[in-house]
Amino acid sequence: MSNTSHQSFVNRRVLRINVGFLLAQSAGYQRIIELDMPRVRVDEDLDLDYLRGELKLSRNARGILVQGQVETSVLSECARCLTMTPIPVTFVLEELFAYPPLPEAEYAVEDTGFLDLAPLLREEAILAIPMDALCRPDCAGLCPECGKNLNEGPCDCQPEEIDPRLEALRKLRDQDDRDENT
Repeated sequence: MSNTSHQSFVNRRVLRINVGFLLAQSAGYQRIIELDMPRVRVDEDLDLDYLRGELKLSRNARGILVQGQVETSVLSECARCLTMTPIPVTFVLEELFAYPPLPEAEYAVEDTGFLDLAPLLREEAILAIPMDALCRPDCAGLCPECGKNLNEGPCDCQPEEIDPRLEALRKLRDQDDRDENT
C-alpha cells in the first residue's frame, strides 16, 4: 500500500489536532474542521495521495466525538495484474476520543489537548480498500504460465491442451457457437 518512489509528503503532524479549546467548553459545543491536504504518510505502511473532507468535532461528557466523511486515494495492488494503482476510497468517521484518557479507550485525547487522527485514518482507509481493486475494469491480468502482464500485450505461451475428459464439453461449446453464427 505504500510507494517509496514519491517521497514528498505533508508532515504527519498535521493529523494531530489541538482540541484544548473544545475541552474547555461545555458538552454540546461543536467545531467544523475542513481537511484538504496533499500526499500524507499516515504510517510506514500507508500513504494517502490526498485527504479531503469535513470533520465535526463535538464536546461531550466523555471526550471529543469526531464525525465526518473523508475522501482519499490509496496505492494498492491490482487484484489481476498486481500493478500498483491508485484506488479512490471514501469512508465515514465516527469515533469518540476519550478525555480524560482511559486505559480501555481505543482512541483518546492526550493530556496536552491533542488528538491524533492518524491511527483512525489508517484503520478506516485500509478497511475501505476493496479486496478486488482493479487498475482498470478490463484488466487482462497475468498469464498463468509465464506471468507476463497481458495488459502490455500477448505472451508467447502456447495454449494448454484440454483435459481429454472435458473434450466432449468443448465440442458442445463449439457446436453452440456454430449454431449461433448461422
